[in-house]
Amino acid sequence: MIFETSERDGSLSLSIRREGLSLSKTTWSTSPEKQDPKITEFDTPKPKNKRITIHQSGRVNYHENGNSIFIAPLTRTTQLFPIYGYRVPALEKLDFHNEAIEEEDAVFDLSELPEGPVSFSVLLGPGDFVPQGRAIKLGYEAEGYSVTVQVEPVTFIVPAELSEHFTTFTPERGLFPQQQMAEDQAMIAYHQALAGAPGEILYQPNGEGVIKMVFAVPMRIAPRFKIELADPALHVSDQDVLRDKRSEKVMLKFKVRHRKSKKIIRHAVEISSIELDAEL
Repeated sequence: MIFETSERDGSLSLSIRREGLSLSKTTWSTSPEKQDPKITEFDTPKPKNKRITIHQSGRVNYHENGNSIFIAPLTRTTQLFPIYGYRVPALEKLDFHNEAIEEEDAVFDLSELPEGPVSFSVLLGPGDFVPQGRAIKLGYEAEGYSVTVQVEPVTFIVPAELSEHFTTFTPERGLFPQQQMAEDQAMIAYHQALAGAPGEILYQPNGEGVIKMVFAVPMRIAPRFKIELADPALHVSDQDVLRDKRSEKVMLKFKVRHRKSKKIIRHAVEISSIELDAEL
């Protein structure tokens, strides 16, 4: 199970990794009219890996079935919600992890569990949520939420004919019928949470010399800009602005260049002013 965080807006990606390919899938629902298992044959074999993306706006996408649900924006999480379930028919059927254990990896010790199926839940909740039993909690302190993977004390029930299959569980609906925050505003809220302050945010240059400015509010369109530097030997040209259609209304990314040598400046420089213009 792999968690990844987007540097752009802090959205999460959860991947369940399994070796091999599947020729079909079987689905059913707890709803009375959909309880009978339904088998769908694939035109071409599909990887057994599963993927979920949890966006800052509160939109959760289940890539295996194309469904989406809506929870609170991540920076406004106040309620615990189970976003995913996974049932393993037996621990010995899991793939071996042959890669080195990295410092940021978390490891479940399941050696004391009895033989038979094991079920896991992925819970998204507030930062102060305290899991019970056997669990691993990932805390996103600045944003104020957490993600917990826990072993369920009682395994999930599945139809008898599927008892030896790996099974995923996804909710049919979320906490809300629709998205609660626009993506642009959610991105700003994420960076303001990281900075611990409202208003616009100006990041120091990264290793490639890219300086990132996050606006205080979303713009109507990608704004025109004017950047004044304290050192007249330096400047920002239009070619040194990195444009991204997904974030151009909330973020400006640029590099500072030496006028004479044309070299990119990779350390912090004094910026006299930044003017943005997105007039109505």
